[in-house]
Amino acid sequence: MTDGARRAATELLRRRARHDLLAFMAWTWQGAGPFLVGRHTRAICARLTRAVADWERGVSTQLVLSVPFRHGKSEIAKAFQAFFLGRCAAAQPSVLEACYNAELAVDFSKAVRDLVRSEAYQALFPGVLPRPGSNRANLWQLQGSQSKVRATGLINGSSTGFGANLIVVDDYLRGHAESRSKTLKRAIQNAFQSDVYTRQNAPAAIVLVIATQWATDDLIGAIEAESGEGGRFAGFEFLRFPARRAGAYETLFPELYPADWYARQRAALGPRMAAALLDCAPQPEEGGRFDVGKVRLHTDLATWPKAREVRAWDLASSAKERDGVDPDWTWGVRAALTGNARDGWELWVRHAVCCRKEAPERDALIRATARADGPAVGQRIEAYGAYKDAAATLKAALAGVASVRPVRLPGDKTVKAAPLEPLFDAGRVHIYVGPGGMDAATLDRWREDFAAFPEGPHDDAVDATALAYHALADAGSRMLI
Repeated sequence: MTDGARRAATELLRRRARHDLLAFMAWTWQGAGPFLVGRHTRAICARLTRAVADWERGVSTQLVLSVPFRHGKSEIAKAFQAFFLGRCAAAQPSVLEACYNAELAVDFSKAVRDLVRSEAYQALFPGVLPRPGSNRANLWQLQGSQSKVRATGLINGSSTGFGANLIVVDDYLRGHAESRSKTLKRAIQNAFQSDVYTRQNAPAAIVLVIATQWATDDLIGAIEAESGEGGRFAGFEFLRFPARRAGAYETLFPELYPADWYARQRAALGPRMAAALLDCAPQPEEGGRFDVGKVRLHTDLATWPKAREVRAWDLASSAKERDGVDPDWTWGVRAALTGNARDGWELWVRHAVCCRKEAPERDALIRATARADGPAVGQRIEAYGAYKDAAATLKAALAGVASVRPVRLPGDKTVKAAPLEPLFDAGRVHIYVGPGGMDAATLDRWREDFAAFPEGPHDDAVDATALAYHALADAGSRMLI
């Protein structure tokens, strides 16, 4: 090829890269290895290129892209922001990037800013540069333009007062544990609806949610549930690129991974996680070890046994346990056992309380609850690590009011909870929900902890219930001897 022909070919590629996202990514690629293109890469880039053309015509796009992990979704999302800023520079658009936390969003924003500054980018869009002195990675502006780029966390982030022509939500969940937390998933959905989705500039905007879907009821699931006519997210389009079709793996990205990579990942993840992270088809939660559907609810005490009761406390008060969107809970579960170790036990949960409070407020709740229980109900408080002092303090404070004993069970949480499994399986767990019993919100949290155990974000209700069971069962066993 002559020099003239080479220059002509290069110019053709440059012109194409100014108008086509896939060509733009190839032109500006900064990765350690070569730019590899899979079938999903082509389809996503083609759809996003069309979204920009539609936006230039005043037509909005709302798009959800579900992609297996490690298939380049974040690279596409970052490149798309830079491409949009350059191609549409004359319209001076702004961009909002949101991730599960602000730190990750800022890292992505830095990558976009570095790309805009690169020599390859300037060859396509000369003069589209970050404004001098615009060094805040969470908010920066283009030189001589009203275009701004804002990076924020979905939870505890801030986009107040910021409008955007392009909104990108990438990696809205940190991992598997968070995908099991209904509290956190609700918080993310609410943040998206009220703090991110409402930031769209008129007359048109592009909203892109690009992620690996972890659960049926995470953000993508919530958008899909209300994407029909009249729903909160009406008009969203969904594109999924599963690694598996028709019951067998196809090589979705042979340009990067050998054919057996998918099979190895499936073996490591297990069927349930592979369905979500590889096949873009998360399965409904099945309930883990405890079949909460078999729990028997009682609305009166007519058939409630008159048996010895204890209330067991699982404590949470440290900064690590309190901080964050979904910190741990302190639980106090009041329960009784009937039956015996030989023929089987029946667990009767008369009442439960839970809170997220500092140690003084937490201890005040424990004292008030113990007084309400009365001296007939023994109080059992976990006593290990930082909680040894808490147990001793409460024992002194409740002297003459209730019998308080510190408890420390051997083994990990799964060992402690194991004796409860046959009770759930046999439908031998009872909960009182009548006047003075467990309220609806507390019951929901109790069920959620058991349903997700042992992989859920919280096991505090399980621990407290297990403490109560062991305090009663051990005493009962001794009485049988």
